[in-house]
Amino acid sequence: MNKLSILFLFSFSLTFGQRQIQHEPERIFNTLNEGKTTIEYAKEKNLKKITFLRDKVLSSSIEFDKNGNFIKTVGMENNSVRHSTYKWDVLNRMIEKKHFSPDGSFRYGYYYRYDNGAELMYKIKDSILYTKETFIKGENIGTHSQYDSIGQITSKKVYVKDSEMRWLSSSRFQNDQIYVQYRYEYLDNKKYVTKIQFDHNGTKYSEKRHLDEVKLDGKLEHYTDDGWLFRVDHFDESDNLLKMELFEKDGQMSRRESSKYDSIGKLIKRTKNFFNKNHKEVYFFKYDKLDRIKKVIKKRDGNKEIFKYAYEVY
Repeated sequence: MNKLSILFLFSFSLTFGQRQIQHEPERIFNTLNEGKTTIEYAKEKNLKKITFLRDKVLSSSIEFDKNGNFIKTVGMENNSVRHSTYKWDVLNRMIEKKHFSPDGSFRYGYYYRYDNGAELMYKIKDSILYTKETFIKGENIGTHSQYDSIGQITSKKVYVKDSEMRWLSSSRFQNDQIYVQYRYEYLDNKKYVTKIQFDHNGTKYSEKRHLDEVKLDGKLEHYTDDGWLFRVDHFDESDNLLKMELFEKDGQMSRRESSKYDSIGKLIKRTKNFFNKNHKEVYFFKYDKLDRIKKVIKKRDGNKEIFKYAYEVY
């Protein structure tokens, strides 16, 4: 485990190697794999299928090809999209994804084309270009563009990262006009963010620099752009996340999450205290002989849920 386990706390919007629609048993699974995407984990473990159960009832499932790419997903707790299918080319690039309603009817989908390093995503319904992604390796410059129904760019983001893939800058455009830019600095143990805003003529009218993060011994502090401390993460000597604390603007703690690990660093217990909602959640993690998660017990205010995980391999 490492600092990427912070994702368990805040973010379930995942990378290209993950699914976007996920339910709690599946979300938990994805955060326990030491920063690996589901695709990386499935390939490493030679997985054919994972089934996620909530109290013995199917919650979701993922089927994989032999390269770890997901080819079919099912989400029984989603009333909008019940299942999805995916296709990949010989370079393991996604070339199609389709989403289906609970009654089995096609809901929406996209297909992909790759041209001179760019990924082009089109809507299946009308073959209209929807997004374009580029990334120049070595220079670490990327772009993301979104298009309207007549092929005009409605929004665009241009970003630059350093050799460690940390953000250096991010510029956002609407109607070919820049409206905001973020610049990032890393000085000693501190990270600063400068936000620059532009009017409809592209003239800068605001520039504000603020402290964003401070790395201390065994601790990482996070600040808002208004300058108040809103989150503190605590780590042990192995970089495992021991405790996360969230604060209101007045300094009152609104949430605390504490974690315990076994002797080899696997998460075995996580406790979440929501002080502003006056309730607590406790998770217990059990693993099989192959160190795969097999069961999670969730307790909340006297109620209990059990999430189970079943694996099929090639």
